Amino acid sequence: MNMKQLRYVQVLAQEGTFSRAAEALHISQPSLSQYIRKIETELGVSLFDRTGGEIRVTDAGRVYLDVGRQMLDLEHRMDQEFQDLADGRTGNIVLGVSPYRCIHLMPEAARRFQAMYPGIRLVIEERTGDSLLEDAERGKFDLAIANLPVDSQTFETRLMMREEVLLAVNVETPLYRRLIDQAVSGDESRLPTVDGKELDGADFVTLAQSQPTQQCLDRLCDAEGISVHSVASCRTIETQFAMVRAGIGAALVPSAIWAYSKADQVAFFSLKQEIPHRDVAVIWRKYQYLSKAMRAFVELMSELGGESG
Repeated sequence: MNMKQLRYVQVLAQEGTFSRAAEALHISQPSLSQYIRKIETELGVSLFDRTGGEIRVTDAGRVYLDVGRQMLDLEHRMDQEFQDLADGRTGNIVLGVSPYRCIHLMPEAARRFQAMYPGIRLVIEERTGDSLLEDAERGKFDLAIANLPVDSQTFETRLMMREEVLLAVNVETPLYRRLIDQAVSGDESRLPTVDGKELDGADFVTLAQSQPTQQCLDRLCDAEGISVHSVASCRTIETQFAMVRAGIGAALVPSAIWAYSKADQVAFFSLKQEIPHRDVAVIWRKYQYLSKAMRAFVELMSELGGESG
């Protein structure tokens, strides 16, 4: 097995068809088909089941890919250990992170890390949903920031913070004026607390049903027998928050936005009702070698998470 063979097999397994894989690899489909046949002939096994419209990885193919990933891990570990021997003066850390955390968390993280390791470049790869964990498992990142739980057989984790779900409201809206009159300050809360029942009939910017904060809003409405008016619907938290800033409507948002947004025109409230928290962690693959710079970055993210918690 060499790196070219492994890459061709990996891309074909990911794309599911020879045509898409050939396009991704910038080669012709017949060339790719011949190359895979040559690998299978050398190994004496079939790596792919070609029956039907799309190809599927065989048991032998899964073994090939697993061993290949281990080879890449060893190569990467050697590079990282050499980097440590050079006292971390140069190199990259590839970080997988969701877009909204990238906007609200990474500028401060990058600023502090650059002061610690000025020669190490942070390569930030933005992903959403399942694609973040899928690419983390494939080894496309050195580290990733993800919601727990994750597969403990696949990943090591370091808890960053417990993320609260907050209500975000533009301070120039009638809803804010109503809520601020009703809000109470609790000894254990840094934010004023409001009763979710006060949101009945309010204008909201909503997300897809698969988004955790949208699920929290739906559960709140069901539990309290209230309804909100969806004046706009969008796909991402960052777009949702931009609409809150513009006064389009209110929204339930993760507390990291409150901690790092510095949006003067938006007020944040805790809710009287119990809203599920989300545990957020830095994750990396089991048995992966972490360089000194990576370990320092994990510690830094844990510190930042504590500041926002």
